[in-house]
Amino acid sequence: MSAQIHEQHRADSLRRAARRFATGVTVVAVRHDGGDHALTANSFITLSLHPALIGVSVTSGGRMRQLAEKTRYFGISVLNAEQGDYARHYASRGRGGAPQHLGLHTPDTLPAPIVPGCVAYFVCRFEHTHPVGDHDLIVGSVVESEVLSEEHPPLIFLDGKFS
Repeated sequence: MSAQIHEQHRADSLRRAARRFATGVTVVAVRHDGGDHALTANSFITLSLHPALIGVSVTSGGRMRQLAEKTRYFGISVLNAEQGDYARHYASRGRGGAPQHLGLHTPDTLPAPIVPGCVAYFVCRFEHTHPVGDHDLIVGSVVESEVLSEEHPPLIFLDGKFS
């Protein structure tokens, strides 16, 4: 087996195995030049409680890392089980602007947009990034976080599907 075929087999095997790990689903968003920019991410982690740090993995070379670094703040919304439309929309490449019913909201007291009706959110100050293979790990210090709903379950991603 050639090295290239072996590497592809390893990547395919990793992808299949990772699909068996259930994750929550988030929307990562920034406000830049009067507009909101967002993407769906399920690679989100609490890195530290003291100091309060989170990490989110984004595609290397994508706009989100550049915008988070430039604007210095980003919001992470934990989607509720009924918000699959948000997840699908912000996961789509080459999408246009969000339909009004999938828009984001930036409260007057926050420096970054969040998804209305999400179960929880984190507003973070950009700290730094780490290149990690074909992704960048954005590290942010949490400046505000809040649970907005304990009645609604979070949206889950498992086996390539939202539930």
